[in-house]
Amino acid sequence: MKRNDKETKIVILGSYNSGKTTTLENICNEKVMTIDYNGTTIALDYGNIKVDGEVVHIFATPGQERFKFMREILSQGLDGAIVVVDNSTGLTSTDINIIKRLNSKNVPYVIFANKQDINTGELDHNGLINAPIIPTIAQEGEGINDGLHLLLDLIENKET
Repeated sequence: MKRNDKETKIVILGSYNSGKTTTLENICNEKVMTIDYNGTTIALDYGNIKVDGEVVHIFATPGQERFKFMREILSQGLDGAIVVVDNSTGLTSTDINIIKRLNSKNVPYVIFANKQDINTGELDHNGLINAPIIPTIAQEGEGINDGLHLLLDLIENKET
């Protein structure tokens, strides 16, 4: 991931209660900075890690539709995205809007089909998703690091 000392910004997006904060905590291997109210993210979650000596900043957005403006603010200048989808409920209208926006902006992204412990079926997306779909169980950390490294590869390949 050598990128001439440029830092990478990844934003974790998805619907309410899909597992965005838990995904971020697993990526960063620690408790992250969270702005929440009664356990629900209302502004952002933030963490960072080093991959091959490079800093990766990771922001998780609130999933409730009323906080759409925060998704838009946090998505400015992003290098890539992780869309966390609750595989037990499938794609929501919020997920669909996020994916359409990422597709239109040509942003590298991966889908985490989360909660595979509840539903192991494939994510039904009717051809909407133009990205790798990684089965994950965020609470156990399953699939998280593989998905992150795949996204970092997609970002690097876009830049070269």
